[in-house]
Amino acid sequence: MVDDELSVVRFLSRALNEAGYLRVRGFTDPAEVSPYLDSTTPDLVVLDLCMPGKDGFEVLSDISRRLPRDTFLPILMVSGMDDLESKLRAIRAGAKDFLSKPIVAQEFLVHVYSLLDTRFLSLRLNETRSGLQGVVQRETMELRQAHLETLERLGRVAEIRDDVTGQHTNRIGRLSALMAQELHLSQEDVELVLRAAPLHDIGKIAIADKILLKDGIFGPEEREIMQEHVSLGAELLSGGRSEIMQTAEQIALCHHERWDGQGYPQGLAGEDIPLLARIVAVADTFDALTHVRPYKEAWTVPEAIAEIRRERGWQF
Repeated sequence: MVDDELSVVRFLSRALNEAGYLRVRGFTDPAEVSPYLDSTTPDLVVLDLCMPGKDGFEVLSDISRRLPRDTFLPILMVSGMDDLESKLRAIRAGAKDFLSKPIVAQEFLVHVYSLLDTRFLSLRLNETRSGLQGVVQRETMELRQAHLETLERLGRVAEIRDDVTGQHTNRIGRLSALMAQELHLSQEDVELVLRAAPLHDIGKIAIADKILLKDGIFGPEEREIMQEHVSLGAELLSGGRSEIMQTAEQIALCHHERWDGQGYPQGLAGEDIPLLARIVAVADTFDALTHVRPYKEAWTVPEAIAEIRRERGWQF
């Protein structure tokens, strides 16, 4: 925890202690953070934005440089500034959530619970990935099934926050596999997209609830933050050696690209977009159209198919 105001450090430390988090380290001098990180990797960093000398963005940059590429460390940025420009800059710099001052203890703890869940899921994913890499030659069917079940549950994590049934991810996997079969792809590719597609929106676990769960249309800055979920998802899935993990990373990054090059995050166009990501994009759109959302009623299957055909050559 880094804040130049000792009263804030004490207040937040007490809130964490009372919630059962006893291993809390506070700093009022941001220059002390880098030496501390040389020997310790925390599970969460709470970082003030505006501090004399070295501000929160500089500390955030130091932390990012010191972390191994496959380490997911959630950073909660706190600030008296509540403008979207500051929030967007913080997210781009590597923060995973943003909380405005004055801080209410219960609201602070809600953010902490969510970010720590993300951290522990990331650790579990890394453990699963490392375990698979070490037993490739002696993998049993039981171990493979456990791995696939872990991937399935990870795929449902993001959906649980804005879809209490969590069935969207399962439908995307099945729809994508059916389309891969219709395109006469190899059985290996059909299996890959079946297992990897449910992870397409895993990056949403790092998007703040006030944006992810918003009813209504996003403003430009909010939309830009929401679009970060593709890069965050790819970052979370990066470093895997198994083909499923590599495919999932690619799909997470590219499933919002468009055939006409107007998508994000890279503006890829046409066949430069990986085929399995294009398949998942169609499946995702079809599922969104044919199910009720807060802002729309469910479309019929013929209506959804007609809309996808209308977008052929532009979106798909």
